Amino acid sequence: MELEFVKLSPLGNTTVFLRGEAAAEERSALLSEAMDYDHLAAEQAGFLVEPHTEEAILRVEMSGGEFCGNAMLSAAALMASEGAESPFFIECSGTAEPLRAEAHPLGDGRWLASAEMPQAHGMRRISLKGFSFRGAATCVSLPGIVHLVLEASKLFAEDYDALLARLMREAVADAYGIMPFERMGHNRFRIRPYVAVPSANSRVFERACGSGSLALALAEGREDGRITVEQPGGTLFVRRGERIFLEGEVLISCSGTVRLGDVGWWAAEGFVPEL
Repeated sequence: MELEFVKLSPLGNTTVFLRGEAAAEERSALLSEAMDYDHLAAEQAGFLVEPHTEEAILRVEMSGGEFCGNAMLSAAALMASEGAESPFFIECSGTAEPLRAEAHPLGDGRWLASAEMPQAHGMRRISLKGFSFRGAATCVSLPGIVHLVLEASKLFAEDYDALLARLMREAVADAYGIMPFERMGHNRFRIRPYVAVPSANSRVFERACGSGSLALALAEGREDGRITVEQPGGTLFVRRGERIFLEGEVLISCSGTVRLGDVGWWAAEGFVPEL
């Protein structure tokens, strides 16, 4: 089938949105296909669908049913580029309530976006006994995604997978994130996000992670104010007050149509090519 797509880049965390008629049970497979190298080569993907509430102008359904902070920023930039007057409300999978968002043009397809974040469902400390690095980590449960936040400057690839396995034993969620951080100064941090979405068979070192930045701010217990979170793709900001907002730059890079979910004629007719 042919579906409309828009590809965006919130700090390099390439995000694809699909639009079109597709049954809910087909969306996860279509999104996984859209993300692959042969199609749109993205770190994450979601469907844009009709909202469940009258207050919202749009709903984002992510591939694993999780909440995604960068998808919220991307949707805010897209809606503003299509003429929506800021501020407005957007729904996202993983959270029940519409969230306030806005975006303003920076030129050359770039937008400065801001989006309200959901409250944490819970936080608890877990021991890292048995790992090559010492200390404890904070398990932060957000709607649809759980992050493990720990202070660590250097981790090997196998450390990330070992921590992920530990987190998946500790919590059940649609998606999981490993968020090691370094302190770079007052209210300034650096992270290297690693995110897994089991239903999409996806494990990615993301260029930027919005919900991971939020989890860091919550784990650190920062009071009202703004923290800076450096990541491989750039810098995100978390602003705490009565509500929590994520802020960052989004590039709308391209749009068009993509063909997904088609079965080749040889498969449809039972033909097996000779090799």
